[in-house]
Amino acid sequence: MDSVSVTWYGQSGFRLAAGPSRVLIDPFLSDRPDRRYPPPASAQDFADITLVLCTHEHVDHLDLPFLREFCAVNAQATIVVPAPVAEIAAGAGIGQDRLKGAEPGADLRDADVIVHPVPALHGIGGDQPVVYEFAPAGGPVRFLGYVIEIGGIRFYHAGDGLVYPELPAALAALAPDVLMLPINGRDHMRESAGIVGNMNETEAAWLCAQVGPSYVIPMHYDAIEGNTGDPGHFTSLAHRSGGSATVVVPPRARPVTLALP
Repeated sequence: MDSVSVTWYGQSGFRLAAGPSRVLIDPFLSDRPDRRYPPPASAQDFADITLVLCTHEHVDHLDLPFLREFCAVNAQATIVVPAPVAEIAAGAGIGQDRLKGAEPGADLRDADVIVHPVPALHGIGGDQPVVYEFAPAGGPVRFLGYVIEIGGIRFYHAGDGLVYPELPAALAALAPDVLMLPINGRDHMRESAGIVGNMNETEAAWLCAQVGPSYVIPMHYDAIEGNTGDPGHFTSLAHRSGGSATVVVPPRARPVTLALP
């Protein structure tokens, strides 16, 4: 039986552990005034991590203060970021020898872990009107999700992203067993304030039904004041969508085991 230990740290942060590999995805563990709860872990808890994956440059996905502390206690793990973001991370004090740029279609391998980068349709906001695209001004893809093969199980971590026409088929071709999907959505009020959004509970449940995984984990709904979603509502929609996926809503910072027969 293939199995992986999965630990959720809130927002989009996960640890996947199987065999000798320990993968940390989008850790958001710095203490900030807009957090709804204190960070549930610190850099010292991740000395055994073998690979870090960050989906894009926003602070709740590329937490540079945390990563600097992480590098001080973990001297070996490669930190993967979208290729256009590597310069930002290096300029913020992450050693270039630790960084690896990721691009869609260029698979990465770290020991027994294989990573397939997938484009994410992401919002660009701030003080400008919000638009959703794969990269500013048509440049190289700056926002990613990852399909991660570890312990005989394939996980799709969507990062921040919306459903776009090519996504269901692209994911179906990669055949993930587990989907990790944001559910905080977007609305006029948040976009008017320059806050970009993601797929909502309904869209995430629809995508899950299209792809047909064994498990789905909602994420990105709990950490930032004013930018939340409802995992209970998502669970109801996923059950009504016609898909057969088991919905897993893990507790923060406590591992759960996912297994395939």
